[in-house]
Amino acid sequence: MTALSHPVLPKVMRRSFLEASARERVLGLADAGSLQEFCPPAERLASPHLATLGLSRAFDDGVVVGRATLAGARVLLAAQEGRFNGGSVGEVHGAKLVGLLQGALVSKPAAVLLLLDSGGVRLHEANAGILAISEVARAMLAVRAAGIPLLVLLGGSCGAFGGMGIASRLAHRVLMSEEARLSLSGPEVIETVKGKEEFNSRDRALVWRITGGKTRRALGEADVLVEDDIAAFRQAAINTLAALPLAPAADGLAALGQVGLQLRQQALLARSARFAGVRDGDAVITQLSALSAAQAALADATTFEQALAAVSHATAAPDTAQVARRALQADQLLDTEDQAFADRLFGAGSHQLRVNGHFLAGTAQGPAGPLAVVGTRDRAPIGLTLALAMAEAILNVIRQDEVLPTEARRAIVLLADTQGQALSRHEELLGLNGALAHLALCVDLARRSGHPLLTLVRHEAVSGGFLSFGMLGDRICALPEAQVRVMDLRAMARVTKLPLAQLEALAQTSAIFAPGAENFYRLGGIHALWSEQDDWSRALADALQHLDRDDQRAALGAARGGRVLAQSVAERVCALAAQVV
Repeated sequence: MTALSHPVLPKVMRRSFLEASARERVLGLADAGSLQEFCPPAERLASPHLATLGLSRAFDDGVVVGRATLAGARVLLAAQEGRFNGGSVGEVHGAKLVGLLQGALVSKPAAVLLLLDSGGVRLHEANAGILAISEVARAMLAVRAAGIPLLVLLGGSCGAFGGMGIASRLAHRVLMSEEARLSLSGPEVIETVKGKEEFNSRDRALVWRITGGKTRRALGEADVLVEDDIAAFRQAAINTLAALPLAPAADGLAALGQVGLQLRQQALLARSARFAGVRDGDAVITQLSALSAAQAALADATTFEQALAAVSHATAAPDTAQVARRALQADQLLDTEDQAFADRLFGAGSHQLRVNGHFLAGTAQGPAGPLAVVGTRDRAPIGLTLALAMAEAILNVIRQDEVLPTEARRAIVLLADTQGQALSRHEELLGLNGALAHLALCVDLARRSGHPLLTLVRHEAVSGGFLSFGMLGDRICALPEAQVRVMDLRAMARVTKLPLAQLEALAQTSAIFAPGAENFYRLGGIHALWSEQDDWSRALADALQHLDRDDQRAALGAARGGRVLAQSVAERVCALAAQVV
């Protein structure tokens, strides 16, 4: 990291980060002549699934990965190409990112830099795409926990949406231009479901006030606002890395430990309370900066940063449990359906569970000792309130068990029953993607604190709501009739412009497209399928005995013939990234 302390930035003409290709961004960011690309286009490592659909492919599958130096320091980096299928993540694309991150754990670079430019899951490879993003998230969490600085740079036309919007907030720092966007659900999706009154996707000024760089920087969802200039991003990355601790403190480089995550929990709750009902970024910026809305719109990055620094953001720390419960209903006993489910799973009289709207939590007696239970019910739409309630429950389990030896700490059963993230302009404005990333960090802290994690998919598990907690389990089991999906085939046909009949025909032979727990099982995303005839208490005992603390889903997908390239591509890139040269 010493080499980063005295950067020398050559004087060059301004080059737009927004308008550059992924490869141009990487070349401009790295020291001249230092880039060594892994699996370049000459190796023709392309998606097999796009060809099946008769679509054009890219021989790097839309992502550049490699090693370079930055101001003399050795780094690993990746850049998504937003101009290829919107930077979307499929099997090969995701595997290249996973391999790079896994290699970083071995080679210990000065930093890993991710230049993200993605709309999220590649719907042409829907099931494989969301699994790939969840594997990227697991790998990012591992790199972060290892104390290797992890930076996300956002300046492309696609920004970071969907699962990549969540993944962005798993980094230590986010560097973002005004022109970029960071969110979860796209304006078009919200408008389609909720109408123009909720979010008019054609109002481009509104879109940027909700999801753009200045609003994200004001809220703290981005750490540095950068001008749309490749050289400016390079300098910001150098400065950011130089300012980070040389070694991770007890709480990690950025709120990885219990204390830091509890502070983050308080900050998110305080933000929700402060901006309750706010639906426009102007109201956020004017409260958090010394600028009017008109001044903020015209301010360059330096002026905007100065205006933020001129305002005190100190607020009294809220009682997190009190604030969270104020937004929820009162605790209630289980209804008849939930009671029957819990009795069958844990045994009658062997659980103390309560519901609070869509939130469910409590304790149970497992086959080998006490269990903690946290999750959702009744096909919950997961918004800020529910995400933070779940995060608080997981932090409470960690806090309650920290006095116990590691081997005596409770396993956590994550009950997943969600239709996905809540669709709301207000939720997007306040950073639902960041709240879900916070939930993911809490789940990861539980794992690293010695709590085994078992996910049970009960009724439905969809997209970002599932990605941020259920897909992080050490073992994922689907109960009978559980539906796991990104979206149904009719919606996929509308978005991809592919004939429904073509997708339905392909779904008969390919697990890549069709919804269903069985398809995710073939791809390695579900470890086991339970049947109605099973003894669920015995199935629970077996699942708890076969938890895998390492992410082996790509290997499972290869063994079951559902994802034939994810493991081999990740291993190839990992081997290259692990080399120290």
